[in-house]
Amino acid sequence: MKAGALRMTSLSIGRPAGMFERVQAHPCLRACLRIGLGIALLASAGAFAAPLQGKVVRVFDGDSVAFQADGGGKPVEIRLKDIDAPEICQAGGTEARDFLQSFVDGKPARLETAGKDVYGRTLAVMTVDEMNVNQRLVAEGHAWSIRTKWNQGPFVSQEKMAQALKRGLHGTPGAVMPSEFRRIKGPCGGGAASAPADAPSVAPSGASRPAAKPARGAAMAPPLAPPVATQVGAAGFRCDGRTQCSQMTSCEEARYFLAQCPGVKMDGNRDGVPCERQWCS
Repeated sequence: MKAGALRMTSLSIGRPAGMFERVQAHPCLRACLRIGLGIALLASAGAFAAPLQGKVVRVFDGDSVAFQADGGGKPVEIRLKDIDAPEICQAGGTEARDFLQSFVDGKPARLETAGKDVYGRTLAVMTVDEMNVNQRLVAEGHAWSIRTKWNQGPFVSQEKMAQALKRGLHGTPGAVMPSEFRRIKGPCGGGAASAPADAPSVAPSGASRPAAKPARGAAMAPPLAPPVATQVGAAGFRCDGRTQCSQMTSCEEARYFLAQCPGVKMDGNRDGVPCERQWCS
């Protein structure tokens, strides 16, 4: 028997050829493997952008800020990923903004970016003092977790705990998710007109607030009422999205809301006197 035949026989009765041997034996498989590895490397490089170091220079509301990267350049507007804080004209909106302001004020921050939203804002997870700011806002009751299939979401467990402990906006009955608020009321308005006059900023950034945050997974419904006013009344009252008598604290406040704020439901018999059973009896 010739040597070549002996080699063929030994291969046929030996262990089956493994993946490596099969790839090495076929030039087409080798080429496909190289292409596949190249595509995988490019995809992984784009999915995991290097974190950005810098600081927050302005807080717009409970889930959007202007971020200044170390080394200078123009501040970038950031939308905190995977959460939804109350609109600034919604009950709990100013409290969420103020909490975020106090949490990031003057501290170094790190961003892990993840693309952009429909308004061109950069989506990101923010870390301050080695703490996930997005998660902390939900855990303290100042934002909701976004929802995915089967009512799941990245911070749903923190949200449920905040509800059980009545933290933040969950301490007041009737808290409305921002997506539902936008569906009923529409956006708060555009630019600086949508924020109270006392909206804080760490430093002027030159960045402007967009017309509204994007709705979650659906087109925004047209407003059913004029944008909620945010002017402060003589007694310090402000239209902030509350519409029910149970959300008032006095007859005077209820009268202000009935006269100045759209969409309120406080005068069922339409006699001009609000909350007659609760406050203005």
